[in-house]
Amino acid sequence: MRSLVSLFAVGALVTLPAFAQLKSDQKIDNADAAAMKQLAQANLNEIEAGKAAASKAQSPDVKQFAQKMVDDHTQMLNDLKALAGRKSVSLPDSVSLKDKAQLALMERASGADFDKKYMGEMVKDHQKDLKEVQDLAAKAKDPDFKAAVQKASARINEHLQLAQRIANSSAAGSTSPSNSTTTPPPGATTTPKTSSSPSGQINPGITYSK
Repeated sequence: MRSLVSLFAVGALVTLPAFAQLKSDQKIDNADAAAMKQLAQANLNEIEAGKAAASKAQSPDVKQFAQKMVDDHTQMLNDLKALAGRKSVSLPDSVSLKDKAQLALMERASGADFDKKYMGEMVKDHQKDLKEVQDLAAKAKDPDFKAAVQKASARINEHLQLAQRIANSSAAGSTSPSNSTTTPPPGATTTPKTSSSPSGQINPGITYSK
């Protein structure tokens, strides 16, 4: 009798981890599945816009921000794909038509004007995304998906703060002081103006976390 009890106990210990894994990997409800697809779509859109800006932006700070968007949102999307595979959820794999049109419109701009438009869009997008993921985290029922959304929320908040700093700095779309001069009256003396920082240098105090 003791040997049978011991065998049963060992068998239970062996099957418990497998049962826990099965429970973790079970399908999620339709609301969570739809939210997962929505989050994946947002990542795809940010990646595509980031690639365009990393190539076209004039400001080094904007270029660096754009590349960070590509890297971070690619990692977020890959994590989401892994979770979706375990939950049997099929995710979108291309940018939405609406965002393609918006990106094409933005790419008509160039130079500092493009930088300003891109950073303006990044602030608006991340403000919207942050609110959406916070709502998703509050409503998510699946614990694994809830944890993933909460992690995404923290990263999106970081992106928003960084985007706001760049958009408000001279790094994005600023114009240089006018180079036009006014001819002084005869006999008048002029005092050369001095700049507090070297010309052409931008240092908005931005740091990029990895």
